[in-house]
Amino acid sequence: MPTCKHCTAEVETEDLIRHERRGLTLVHCPDCNCLMGQYRDPSYQSPEPVESE
Repeated sequence: MPTCKHCTAEVETEDLIRHERRGLTLVHCPDCNCLMGQYRDPSYQSPEPVESE
């Protein structure tokens, strides 16, 4: 069971708050909203840059 380093709450994995942004998954404590970790999605492909004419 993960423990929040800010509020010392022991949190069940399924109760963690998750946000996905541009290939990263951010994980927050549900009690104090402190960031507990971030994970990169290896399958994420960034969009191709648009070439200007």
